[in-house]
Amino acid sequence: MNTIIEISKDAFDKACLAHPKYKALALLIEQAIQSGELPNRQKLPAQRLLADKLEITHGTVTRAYDLLEKKGLVNAKLGAGTYVNLPSSFVTSDVSAIKEYDFASSMQPMLGQQMLVKNALNELAQDLISIEEVMTYSPNGLRKHRQIFSDWLASKKIQIDKDDITFTQGAQQGIYTCLQILTKENDYILHEELAYPGVFRAAEARGVNPLSVPLTAEGLDLAVLEEYCQKFRPKALYITPNIQNPTNIQYSEKQLSEIVKLSEKYQFYIIEDDVNYCLPENWKVPLQQQAPDRIFYLSSLSKYVAGGLRIAFCLVPKQWQQAFNMSIHSQCWMVSTLNFELAIRFLRSENFQHNQSLLEGEMRYRQGAFHALVEKHGFRSRTGGLNAWLELPSHINVNQLNNFFASKNIKVRTADLFRCPTASLPSVNCFRVSLGGFNSRVDFENALSEFENALIQFNRQEDIVI
Repeated sequence: MNTIIEISKDAFDKACLAHPKYKALALLIEQAIQSGELPNRQKLPAQRLLADKLEITHGTVTRAYDLLEKKGLVNAKLGAGTYVNLPSSFVTSDVSAIKEYDFASSMQPMLGQQMLVKNALNELAQDLISIEEVMTYSPNGLRKHRQIFSDWLASKKIQIDKDDITFTQGAQQGIYTCLQILTKENDYILHEELAYPGVFRAAEARGVNPLSVPLTAEGLDLAVLEEYCQKFRPKALYITPNIQNPTNIQYSEKQLSEIVKLSEKYQFYIIEDDVNYCLPENWKVPLQQQAPDRIFYLSSLSKYVAGGLRIAFCLVPKQWQQAFNMSIHSQCWMVSTLNFELAIRFLRSENFQHNQSLLEGEMRYRQGAFHALVEKHGFRSRTGGLNAWLELPSHINVNQLNNFFASKNIKVRTADLFRCPTASLPSVNCFRVSLGGFNSRVDFENALSEFENALIQFNRQEDIVI
């Protein structure tokens, strides 16, 4: 079978600005595999020819191919060359067999995370000392896990003491734990008018009263926020400032500074949720770094690696660490150290950075493709992570379009699903559209085509009715 991939010298040179040459080449080839440009069983270019084209050594190409083979993506056949050789879970699905187009579930595409976990499991299987450690009760987690996480956070310019980290079984447990120690029944907590629904469930379980604060283009409406502080004396404020869920608004620095001042003035604590995926060029150092004594910072690997691993953590103000840990103990005694043992192994691996580079490239492509599509049809959208925020024109009713999408097996999330159930507020004519739930470029593009066709058909139908 002939080689069909063409690797651009310009693209390679650009990738080399961020990675060693062999890793840059491996990244471009893996992107071609994930996009479907280089399908399963396809032959890779001959090493000598590729080296000459890219003006690199034969050894650099060999190292790139070896890296891809270690990742389980290719197989070298003696005397025949190197071929794409994907596990069955990686192979692009038959488009005709797709019955549902899931733009509703906020999750990252699987671009090799399976191999990260597989390699970590294989490595752990050979380490009996670590196996014994994770089989022993460790109510506050293993010290080495906290150290490696704090080192990893330092690489993201988050400076902390390792003892400030508390591990949780997902950020949802962190949210509930914050409310449990900061509030008592019938207290008030503040949240963004459109917010992650889990915070409403946590508030209901705790028996506290949630108050919706309107959003502006820069974040919370500060005038309303202060009005509520004066009137209700809230104990906590829940925000997602890095990339707001679901609207993708990014808070301005001025906005964040004012929120910290109000927190000090009215004595409420801030729960900063930074779970959502955010492209590195948009990600900002957490607000927690400005006021570590007033902010509980929640984050996880769910949107970067896999939600099912339940790997999450909270940076807790020192005066609340004992209460936070005791609350965790009362809920589940201790978080499974096995999952965090796997996490520290892939966090330190070269393959993790490679996988994150793949995820960045794929999400940039998907955000651009979605934005171009909706702009072509006169809609406005805001992207930045795994999801897009789609604003509908006034003549389109969000519920009618949602029902039409459902009839075409297209799932999305209406904005009202992110409103507090007890709040009586007008409907918002918007969708949150997840772009990450398709593991291959081919599946994503096919789903996007179906999304566009449904928009066109709906508009034609509406024209007839009018």
